Amino acid sequence: MKKIIIIISTMVLLMNIPVLAEEAGHAHEEKAGQHAEAGHGGGHEEEGEPIKLSPEQIKQAGIQTLIVQHQTEKRVVTAPGSVSQNGYHLAEVTALVDAVVDARHVRLGDKVKKGKKLVTLTSSALAQSQADFLRAEASFRTSKLDLQRLEGLVKEKIVSQARFQQAQSSYQAARANLAAAKASLSSYGMRNRDIDALMTTKRYGKLVLRAPSAGTVTADTFHLGQHIAAGTRLMQIVDESSVWVEVKLPQSQIAGIQAGEDALVTTKNNKTSYPAKVINVYHQLDTTTRTVGVRLEVQNPEDKLHPGMFVTAEIQSGRGDAEVLLLPEQAVQRQGSELIVFVEEEPGHFERREVEVGKTSMGFIPITKGIAEGENVVIKGAFVLASELAKSGFAVHNH
Repeated sequence: MKKIIIIISTMVLLMNIPVLAEEAGHAHEEKAGQHAEAGHGGGHEEEGEPIKLSPEQIKQAGIQTLIVQHQTEKRVVTAPGSVSQNGYHLAEVTALVDAVVDARHVRLGDKVKKGKKLVTLTSSALAQSQADFLRAEASFRTSKLDLQRLEGLVKEKIVSQARFQQAQSSYQAARANLAAAKASLSSYGMRNRDIDALMTTKRYGKLVLRAPSAGTVTADTFHLGQHIAAGTRLMQIVDESSVWVEVKLPQSQIAGIQAGEDALVTTKNNKTSYPAKVINVYHQLDTTTRTVGVRLEVQNPEDKLHPGMFVTAEIQSGRGDAEVLLLPEQAVQRQGSELIVFVEEEPGHFERREVEVGKTSMGFIPITKGIAEGENVVIKGAFVLASELAKSGFAVHNH
């Protein structure tokens, strides 16, 4: 009896296999049809529900997009470099007269504004010149008053023309002496306002040296009471809002590099990148290393780059022939083993798109597969979208 039951069950199962296969096929087709309906035109597969954001959320997340276009691929040379001071923003503070250091007003490392007091000197030679100036100024005032008095008298013929001409000569000589005395004080480093103040001051022989430009005190080579000879450097002021990067390249890599070309400088430690410009290609070959020097200028507003630091420089050396789709490096995010970007299919709707890329160069990545020309791609804020996507999207904000 048991054998008969087993035989009947087996026959029923065999008869139902085609039906089960047909049902499975219909289920697979229905699932594929649903996936196709969720897709978009242009041959791109839908990779999940789009992230939907309101204009306020987009602004809050700092999301910016760009309609991508084909661009000519740039040729780039990569080489190590070192940071140095911008020589055009470097100022020396020098004693122009023999003196003794009387007071210090700033210290090494201080940031100063143009005109800030740096150091006060006392000089006997300066005191003598100040006295000469005061005498010249008094003589000038006397001769000027005498000439003004005689102008009226000569018109009335009370004094002779010869006497008036003599007064004119004395006035001209006094004015020349005054100008020479003022020039002498200026040559010692006194400003016009300080010279004018000599008429009321009682402290002679004092010379205040001031910052010729804004910057940081990077050298400070004196102490109080020290005798300073004329020509001695006391301080160095450097404006580090921009710095230089010196790069050495072999002759074979110099072709195409010229002043004005774009560059990118990346630090060795924190991998921060800074845009730069080629400002000089040296005209002399280093006979030892057989290399040519290239100087870059880098804006340094946050004061993160300092002389002596080693960096990596990427320098544009012309353009190639290939047309590519370029995106800023931050537009491409890594999610697991995939590289993705976000495409704004319609206002506020951001679709995740897997892409294939080429080699990163100067902060840009060529996209070889995954997006098409004319699509609106997120170039800022992609990290925010990727983070929220990893947490199942902006579920709490979606409407």
